[in-house]
Amino acid sequence: MKSIYKATIACLIFAAALCSCSPAVNTGLIPATSLKRLGIKEKSIDRLDSLLGSALINQWAAEAAALVAQNGEIVFNKSFGFRDRETKALSRGIDAFRLGALTQPIVSLAALLLVEKGKLNLDDKVAKYIPEFSKPEIINSFNPKDTSFTTKPALSDITIRQLLNHTSGIAGAGNSAMAMLYKKNNIPLFATTENFSLNAKMKTLATLPLAYQPSNQYSNGLSTDVLGAVIEKASGLTLDSVVSQSILRPLGMANTYFFLPLGKANRLSTMYSELPNGRLQRSPIMQKQFDLNYPIAGAKSYLSGATGMVSTADDYAKFLQMILNKGLFNHKQIAKAQTVALITENQIGDLMADEHKYSFGFDLEMNAQASTRAMPGKLSRKGEFNTYCWVDAQRGTIALLFTQVYPSINGQKLRDDFERVVNEIFDGAKK
Repeated sequence: MKSIYKATIACLIFAAALCSCSPAVNTGLIPATSLKRLGIKEKSIDRLDSLLGSALINQWAAEAAALVAQNGEIVFNKSFGFRDRETKALSRGIDAFRLGALTQPIVSLAALLLVEKGKLNLDDKVAKYIPEFSKPEIINSFNPKDTSFTTKPALSDITIRQLLNHTSGIAGAGNSAMAMLYKKNNIPLFATTENFSLNAKMKTLATLPLAYQPSNQYSNGLSTDVLGAVIEKASGLTLDSVVSQSILRPLGMANTYFFLPLGKANRLSTMYSELPNGRLQRSPIMQKQFDLNYPIAGAKSYLSGATGMVSTADDYAKFLQMILNKGLFNHKQIAKAQTVALITENQIGDLMADEHKYSFGFDLEMNAQASTRAMPGKLSRKGEFNTYCWVDAQRGTIALLFTQVYPSINGQKLRDDFERVVNEIFDGAKK
């Protein structure tokens, strides 16, 4: 009996030793231990330093934070310039950036996680949660002189699916008639410092006409703000609580918020504006009816699901890596693979989102792009304040570039150049 016992113990010890020697599968984000092992040359990484350094010298931005990873291994993670150029406060990895539209992928996933739990259905009518949205009307004519308008009945009610894919008919700032109506009714187009309630403002929005028939046109408007109000109704919690409990805490995104805590307010990156003469100027606090200090000042009550969050490069990269991992991060299944699949698929059929398709929260690339070497299936999102990110499943990469420039003249060129260089680095590593 003793010999059997000793043999059993020996086998267990041997098995444990084997396990301890086996390389663990990386499902999180860790610094790459060797670029050479990945086939990446240091000189190719130097191109990113040169590109971002030149952008600051050319006054395209005052601060830039960039992170690039492949298969969960970070190959580039640096910040450049000044968080506040006038006070000479240098950029730090903990600096917080206004995400703008990069808020939408996070809030969209929060809604999809409620679908997983059976608290929402994609084809539910929005009116089930916000009754004021029942029997919507479509704007038929508009008089800009006095903002009077006529309407016609919508052919259908708005659904949760249409909020997620931006085909609800709810327009944004790009529709001049609706923008005037929003301003008249004090409906924020962006996150705000005003003492507004998301639920109350969405009820007011429901009294206004839609810009388009539901499902007939893509429009990146206020749909995700309405989605945020629906999330609150379906969950019985505030939007920030739902996002924190279902996404931020499980991912360890400890520096991502709707409003920065007082102790972290000094981490907010300063906003600058590009001028036609090539200069970069500190932006006034008030920009086109919205207050740039919304993450750190004011009432801190309006939880905008469309534009309201702030984050760091390190934090947001965790979210992107989880999407690339089909819902898995650090061995925790944050979302089901089937749920993440909805985020990676075309959700607008034959419609177009500018030159792209659209999923739930992300632009979706359908064709290879020679200028940036982007591949079909790439997910990306661009924020109003010049934050940009993408997930490239074919290469197994994620990348982001955060600056704070509004309005921007050279932002698109900087994003395109950054994406092209990143893709050339990985394509070169294959050879």
